[in-house]
Amino acid sequence: MIILTLLAIPALFSRSPFIKYWRKPEWNGFIYFPFIWSGFHQAKVKFFLLIAVIVNILIFTPFVVLNGWSFIREIWFLAIVFSTVNALLEELIWRGALLSRFSEQFGEKWAVVITSLGFGLQHYSLGFPWLVCIAFSIGGMFYGGITIKSKSIIPSVVWHIVLNILMVLSGFILK
Repeated sequence: MIILTLLAIPALFSRSPFIKYWRKPEWNGFIYFPFIWSGFHQAKVKFFLLIAVIVNILIFTPFVVLNGWSFIREIWFLAIVFSTVNALLEELIWRGALLSRFSEQFGEKWAVVITSLGFGLQHYSLGFPWLVCIAFSIGGMFYGGITIKSKSIIPSVVWHIVLNILMVLSGFILK
């Protein structure tokens, strides 16, 4: 966190908007798979987001089902509130403010790498195991990529909310 703080100091003297990605998404922009800027497959942002959400649902559904209907009934409201607040705040910080500033200083690709590593390390400081934090950093790369390619944090907020809800309902967090 100290390194990210030091990297962010020049942002205090910037004249550009604090969060340049706080706007309507360009849903028809293209994102590439597997490396965001290049890859063997390209998709419009709206289709990439839809596919990502469906894949996350398919991955987490068995774990949600194992917890049973009574667990879901007890925790559904908390899952929605926690997931929405957490995703919105994390995306405003990591893909909003920090990605905006770092992309000015280091370019979009390095900004995505830096913020993704910081995103993973933040979760390590919250007590998540290293392997999970590496997965969060990889996820952060895709959140950053979809933010850059859509020119908006809204797709990453939507994806993050869905993923958080699935993680809560599966018992991965808050259990």
